[in-house]
Amino acid sequence: MPVPWMERTGRTPGGVVGAWFNVVVCAALVIGLPLSVLSRGHDLAHIVFAIVLTAIAVTLEVVFVRNLRQQIERRRGR
Repeated sequence: MPVPWMERTGRTPGGVVGAWFNVVVCAALVIGLPLSVLSRGHDLAHIVFAIVLTAIAVTLEVVFVRNLRQQIERRRGR
């Protein structure tokens, strides 16, 4: 029987390590998503899709960097 998702949430890295992980992975997405979409063609649909994916990835990156800064400030405050 599958384990409910609420019971699995503690298995991901947390704190500064988890925040760094999120920043690095999202930075790879910011670079990789447009490259993978635009490698399939340069028509209008691919360009719009690449722009939308880039906007989503950049928004996530901003959130993750903010979370990382908060984690570092908490650690320095101790």
